[in-house]
Amino acid sequence: MIRLSCATLSFDGFGNNDFQKTFVVAPEAGYKHLEFNCWYPETLMPSKIADLKERCHQAALSPGSIHVSSFGGEGNVGQTKDLCHKMRTVDAAIELGCSMISATAVAKGGQGGVDSIIDVLKELAPYAEKKGVLVSLENHAGSNLEDLDDYQKILDAIPSPNVGICMDTGHFDAAGVSLDELVDRFSDRINHIHVKDNDGFGVKKFVRFEEGTTENNRIVERMIDSGYSGYIVVEVSPEISKTDGRPFTVDDLIRPYNMFSKYEKG
Repeated sequence: MIRLSCATLSFDGFGNNDFQKTFVVAPEAGYKHLEFNCWYPETLMPSKIADLKERCHQAALSPGSIHVSSFGGEGNVGQTKDLCHKMRTVDAAIELGCSMISATAVAKGGQGGVDSIIDVLKELAPYAEKKGVLVSLENHAGSNLEDLDDYQKILDAIPSPNVGICMDTGHFDAAGVSLDELVDRFSDRINHIHVKDNDGFGVKKFVRFEEGTTENNRIVERMIDSGYSGYIVVEVSPEISKTDGRPFTVDDLIRPYNMFSKYEKG
């Protein structure tokens, strides 16, 4: 199974806008599946999850995954809060009708670093396995989930089949990490894909699709050839219009739809 999805940040940005633009623009651009960016506490409340499920039903949209704020909590109190937050996200995914959650990490070296993530995952992984939900660790340039050694340490410590890597193509490019080396080493542990376009290896400069240097189609095809099954999630970063001065239009979302919808199957 491969399904094309789009992150709600592509429509509603980073603000807490109750996903209003998402439900209007996503169908117009052709998307049938969504990743909900539930970064604000109220967006994970049971009442809001029920509301989103009903709105998806009314709009003929399917929730594919939930993305939440970062792993990162040092000490007993911090790690307990982090664990409870991620456990609630697992439950919210089930309530919404999907089986994938994704999160990145706090700034590199902060809040206990990679070791803190491992400590939380040791408790979270059995819970996710019991609930039948996948946990995907998303790379971000400059975070505790940035390079291949970060992932090697975590995946060696957490062999759970329900814990894997969210390959964000643009962020790996921005961090100067080879996507080919990532696939060579970890293709069997990549359980989620975010696609975005970055302009310049090792430099964070997100751009509109087909205006950067990230080899999205080629690396997606490598993953499919390796047996990848799951979602390909389009992310059109709200940061882009601030740097290039051009307003977003629906065409900026139709373009990646046309680039990646051909991979859908199952």
